[in-house]
Amino acid sequence: MPSPSTLLQYAYKIVDERDQGVCQHPGCGSAYKVDHHHIEFRSEARDRVACVENIVTLCQAHHHGAEGPHELAYWREYWKQWQLENYPYYMPKPEQNELERLRLKRFVDSKVLLRLNELEEKRRNWEECKIAV
Repeated sequence: MPSPSTLLQYAYKIVDERDQGVCQHPGCGSAYKVDHHHIEFRSEARDRVACVENIVTLCQAHHHGAEGPHELAYWREYWKQWQLENYPYYMPKPEQNELERLRLKRFVDSKVLLRLNELEEKRRNWEECKIAV
């Protein structure tokens, strides 16, 4: 099994091909000093560090600048919506955590069981559809 850093490098290569090496910030398209932004921050979703669906190419100004997701909540939410639109099968960490909680409560009531089944299906779909690194 490749090391986590090797997997991350593979993921970056796939993202560079997908984004054509240019900033994806609306109206930018700069290829100068581009970074890879993790939509779900690395500290919040360690298991998604090398997940292609969780990475977008941004120039340094739009990554760490005044109009970047590290500075403004608006842009954090924008990139989460971008992720959902482009990868509807992606299962964010909060949903994964909810899935785990519901698995523990599955016998409590029918509403819990319905939501659990919905999340289980989404998890299966995510595993089938996610981009291999």
